[in-house]
Amino acid sequence: MPKHVEYLPNPDAPPTRIGFDLSPGRPVVARQEALERGYAVAPHSHPRAQLAMSYNGVMRMQAGEDVWIIPHKHAIWIPPDVMHQLSSPSSVLTHHLYVAPSYVNRAGLPQEVTVLRTSPLLRGVVERMVDGSLSKPEMRRLAWVALDEIGRLKPAAMHLPGGRDPRLIKAMGIFLRHPEERRGLAEIAYEDGTSERTLARLFVTETGKTFRDWRARRRILFALERLEQGDSSTKLAAQLGYSSPSAFIAAFKRDLGAPPSAFR
Repeated sequence: MPKHVEYLPNPDAPPTRIGFDLSPGRPVVARQEALERGYAVAPHSHPRAQLAMSYNGVMRMQAGEDVWIIPHKHAIWIPPDVMHQLSSPSSVLTHHLYVAPSYVNRAGLPQEVTVLRTSPLLRGVVERMVDGSLSKPEMRRLAWVALDEIGRLKPAAMHLPGGRDPRLIKAMGIFLRHPEERRGLAEIAYEDGTSERTLARLFVTETGKTFRDWRARRRILFALERLEQGDSSTKLAAQLGYSSPSAFIAAFKRDLGAPPSAFR
């Protein structure tokens, strides 16, 4: 299957074996990991579902053609057997829950890859679970609290959908490599060797978004990564072609539901 984003080459580490461990009596396993800037795990899938939580910094996840951004105080839910790669554009402290597949449906958890806004309760429970001092009965009780809380969390619009048609992949690649690109669809279509109408149709049918909306989401998610690394709204507005910092802030808030200051 073609991809508009290749998985990052030369990953720093293989996946942890926890995701493959289906030992009885361990419905949920917790793990903490500090990732350096530029870290990437090898692409993989595992039979356990995974909740990867960012406590500070930002993570990026790719699954097939699609990309998700996970800022601090957010998490990404990865169902069982989904091929994916996690990476860290910035240094980040992460907490992970690995959930046995038999518990995923029982707990009413998401059935698709989803970025979630974490709650103070979930963050506190997971911090307790990763400290290594709990007995098995204590871990089980906290695990049920965590699963119940995950089922209550609200999704966050941190997803950039991908495409499958080679013409769409080529067009998307321009903006994935250069989010500041300002050419319109007609110019991109001409370079792509196709018609503007065809390319517009492909964006809608394969991503559910118009070209303008997809490009806007790409810019906003790029800005989100850069905000977590210290860039200002003024700098990002100029880089991404907004008429003013206030226009950038308004677009950011309209897409993600909060101003850039909430992600610093």
